[in-house]
Amino acid sequence: MLGTAVSHYRIVGKLGTGGMGVVYEAEDSRLPRHVALKFLSEELASDPDAARRFAREAATIALLSHPNICTIFEIDTYDGRQFIAMEKLDGVNLKTYMSRRSLVTVEVAHIALQITDALDAAHQKGIVHRDIKPGNVIVSDAGHVKVLDFGLARRFRLADDTEGVGLMGSTLPGRPLGTANYMAPERILQMPLDPRSDLFSLGVVMFEMATGRLPFAGASPGDTVTNVLEHEPPALGSLSSHSKALEKVVMRLLAKDAAARFQSAALLRAALEPLASAAPSRVGRAWRKLVGGP
Repeated sequence: MLGTAVSHYRIVGKLGTGGMGVVYEAEDSRLPRHVALKFLSEELASDPDAARRFAREAATIALLSHPNICTIFEIDTYDGRQFIAMEKLDGVNLKTYMSRRSLVTVEVAHIALQITDALDAAHQKGIVHRDIKPGNVIVSDAGHVKVLDFGLARRFRLADDTEGVGLMGSTLPGRPLGTANYMAPERILQMPLDPRSDLFSLGVVMFEMATGRLPFAGASPGDTVTNVLEHEPPALGSLSSHSKALEKVVMRLLAKDAAARFQSAALLRAALEPLASAAPSRVGRAWRKLVGGP
């Protein structure tokens, strides 16, 4: 599609491929900017459920305006395929970012704090992301974080919700959508939607950032599900030299019982802020510059 004119955009390159489609870089002919165009794949273009999920992603992000959430500009159709025009992000996904360096405590906390802020904004709007994982987080060279891919997001009922928009369960009955390694037990069991399931997923991401390992990974998807539901993760301190304070936060996030976790993103933020602002004893030049050190 290189060079193709799509509405008032001209495609100039391919950015990547995901589960539901492909993302291209495009030049906006109306404004001096480059954007990302996310197309629903040809294979899914005729799938009504996929089309609904794709449109729901655009509608969900449109409800949110936050510096740590990817911005969308519009949803449209080209040659029978839906596409979303969104902010083109500079940086790499968190999975790649982690693979390039060993993260110190302050960096783990700083990244987690920004994801927490994005989740807090979503939860306050009655939205559960349901797919927090490193592949859905972009980190810039300067350490700025953006959360993206709200394709699995669903609404939940807020305390003052009078419109009855609370939705429960997965998109497909009997099949929880998402990545098992990052799913909270209640997500696997398809219990009513709860924002604390996003915090569990963030706990998995933080464990991975701190240790380079997943806390519940099994030899098969079935083993992973069993580990999430029945087995405790290894102590973070047994796999890394991170602070006890960080370990305490992560292990609390990974509690099987949602009532034992932080009860909101706001409460988690309060626990992360001291860790994100602490002066690290061992940190690279780029990170020292980011946190204001010499």
